[in-house]
Amino acid sequence: MSAGLQNLHFATDQRSVDNLNSEFYGQILYPWPPWSFERVQRADLGVRMLSQDIGYWDRTVLPAEPRIWVAGCGTNQALITALRFPQAQVLGSDLSAESLAVCATNARSLDVGNLELKHESINQASYTSCFDYVICTGVIHHNADPLVALSRLAGALRPEGLLELMVYNQFHRILTSSFQMALWLLLGRPAKPDLVSELPMARRLTNACPPDTLMSAFLATLEETPDARFADALLQPVEHSFTVETLQRAAAGCNIEMLTFCNDAFSRSSSVADWNLEIQDEDLRGLYMALPDAERWQITNLLLAESSPMLWFYFQRTDCPRPRKPERLICEEFLDTRFVRVKTEKEVFSRKLNGGYAGPPTRAPFPGGEPSDPLAKRVFMDLDEGAPFRETLKKMTIEPTFSRCNRLRLQLATSGGPYLEAVE
Repeated sequence: MSAGLQNLHFATDQRSVDNLNSEFYGQILYPWPPWSFERVQRADLGVRMLSQDIGYWDRTVLPAEPRIWVAGCGTNQALITALRFPQAQVLGSDLSAESLAVCATNARSLDVGNLELKHESINQASYTSCFDYVICTGVIHHNADPLVALSRLAGALRPEGLLELMVYNQFHRILTSSFQMALWLLLGRPAKPDLVSELPMARRLTNACPPDTLMSAFLATLEETPDARFADALLQPVEHSFTVETLQRAAAGCNIEMLTFCNDAFSRSSSVADWNLEIQDEDLRGLYMALPDAERWQITNLLLAESSPMLWFYFQRTDCPRPRKPERLICEEFLDTRFVRVKTEKEVFSRKLNGGYAGPPTRAPFPGGEPSDPLAKRVFMDLDEGAPFRETLKKMTIEPTFSRCNRLRLQLATSGGPYLEAVE
C-alpha cells in the first residue's frame, strides 16, 4: 500500500499529533473495560513463558524484580501487565489523562500495588537504559513519525532488555484507510478532525456503501460495535502501517533487532499466529526455508496479504549480550528440551454492576482445559514429562518437521499457549 493510501493528512508534527491523539482517546476511552481481570497464582510464570517465547528454555530473560514500561497503555494494558508480572515494578504511561484515570480506578479496586501511572507522550519520554521489558502495542503507528517514538522505546531498554511491539500490518489496513480517505473527502478535507461530526457521518457511510463488495462486507462487521471500537477502527486521526520488511528496516534504524513473533490473541483467533507457510512444492519449499527469518516472514506477508498475522514481534538491542536465536534453532532446542505440564490456578476478578472489580475473586485452574488444536491436544495428553519433547513425538510416530514443531511450540509452550514449561 502506498503512502497515499495511508491516513496521514493530519500527520503534521509530533506535538500536534500528540494533541490530536490525547483528545481522541479522551473521548472514546479505548479499549473498553474487560469483563474480567486475571492473576495467575504462580508469580514467576509470566516471566518463564516470556522467556520461552523467544526460545530461552534454561533461564529467564528478565531479572527477579524487573522494571517494565507499558508505553501508551490505554485504559487497561498496564493493569493487565502488573497482574501478569506481580514481582515487577510496572510503569504505565499514556497521553490520555482520561484513560489513565480509568486504569487507576480499576487498579485501586483490585488493590494492585506494583503499578505507577504517568501522563506523558512517548515522544516526550527521556528514559535511558532503565527498563528490562518495554511493551508498546498499537501506538507508534499513530504518530507523525513512528520512528521518533520507536527510538524512544529502544533507548529505554537496558542492554539485555526486551521490547514487545505491535504495529499495523499494511495489508490489514487497506479497507480502513480507504474508508478514512473517502470520509475525509466527503467532509470537505477538514483542517482538523472532529469526532463529534465524523462519527455519525461514518455510521451513515457504512450503510450507504455499495453492497456486495469487500468494503461492505468489512463494514458489516462493525455495524453493531460500540462507538469506541468503531471510532478506533475507522476514525483514528493518524495512521501509518508496515510490512515485515519496513518494520525490520525501522528497527535497524533504531539499533534494535527483530527476534521472533508473538503468539498474540488476535492472530490466534483467526488461526494465523504462525508466520511460516507450508509450501508443498519441494523446490520452492527449499528456497523458502533457506531464507533468513525476516525474509521468509516477508514472503508470508506478501502472499497471505490481508490474511497474514498481525505485526506483533519481540525485539532487543543490537548490542544485547544475549544472542538472537533463529527460528530453526528455537525449534531444534524445543525438541531437545524436557517439559512438564503447567498446573496452577488463577484468580478471576469479574466486572461488577457498578463497573468496578472489587470483591473476592473466583478461582479456576490455569491454564485450564486443553489445547483446542487436535494435534496439540493429543501431544499434550501423551506428553512424556521424563524425556525430551522429541521422544514424545517419536512414540506418537509424528514426524518432527519444522512447520509442525513450530506450531506445537506456539500452541503449547508460549505465553499464548502456556501449557508446558521447560525443566531447567
